[in-house]
Amino acid sequence: MNNVLTVIGGIFAFIFLALIAVFIFAAPSWYIWNHIVAPKFDAPLFTFWEAFFTILMIRFMFPNISSKTEKK
Repeated sequence: MNNVLTVIGGIFAFIFLALIAVFIFAAPSWYIWNHIVAPKFDAPLFTFWEAFFTILMIRFMFPNISSKTEKK
C-alpha cells in the first residue's frame, strides 16, 4: 500500500511540476501580448494555451538562433 501511494505521489508531483514549467514558459508572452501588443494594434487576445503553443512552435522553428558557438 505504501509503495502505491509513493508512485501516485510521484505522478502527481511530476504533473504539478510540468504545469508550473508550462506556466513559466508561456506566461510572459501571454501577458505581453494581451496587455501591450493587442490593445496597441487592435489585435485579438490570446488564450493561455494559444500563447503556449505559439511559443512552442517558434521554439521548434528557430531552435538556437542566439547561442554562440566556439571556433577551434
